[in-house]
Amino acid sequence: MGIKRVSGWIKDEKGSTSILIVLMMIVLVSIGYFTIAAANANARLGSAALEWNRNFYYLDGQGERFVAYVDALLLEAQRLANEYFESGSQTNFTHDDLPVEVQTGIREGYNAAGNNRARLIFVEETIDMLFFFYAEQTLTRLNEFYPGAVVSVLGEEFDIRGIVCDITLIHPNAPEYNLSITLNVLSHSDFRNEYRLGNTGAARYRITGWLKWQSVADE
Repeated sequence: MGIKRVSGWIKDEKGSTSILIVLMMIVLVSIGYFTIAAANANARLGSAALEWNRNFYYLDGQGERFVAYVDALLLEAQRLANEYFESGSQTNFTHDDLPVEVQTGIREGYNAAGNNRARLIFVEETIDMLFFFYAEQTLTRLNEFYPGAVVSVLGEEFDIRGIVCDITLIHPNAPEYNLSITLNVLSHSDFRNEYRLGNTGAARYRITGWLKWQSVADE
């Protein structure tokens, strides 16, 4: 019944079915194991990606808050620079914020610029100088809320050619997540030129760095 004759040899096939079933079970178990392992790996990766996005979106929000605060301080500097000429301070002999020699130079330069075009150019250049002067002062208040902020001034007190603000924001609950921001403060004339060209969203700064990074703890 379970025996058949082949080429003169007798072959017993009673165990073949059992072996095949065992092999199939091993294959199925292996496939199932790898499927479960892949699903677990995908779940872990998905969870890690979700956490990564959540933490960095939080830092993005904090970064926008920092930029808004910097812009508010620069707006104050712009107001003070514009107010200088709006109040007629350029014709005074002294000014509360400026040394006598600087105030004297502005007064004499303003009076020497006879025609309207020359005077407008002088006023714009002076406002640039005053804006950077006041911006350096107002940006010192960054440390009140952002003690890690670094303000680098390119030039001297009344000959400032640029200001750079740097900060690295750290997630309070996950300190390995970081966001580094670099802002370049634009001159008042650059800002006004952008606005005159129709760019109503012109800013008093330019974002030159917005880098998200994750630190890895030492083993």
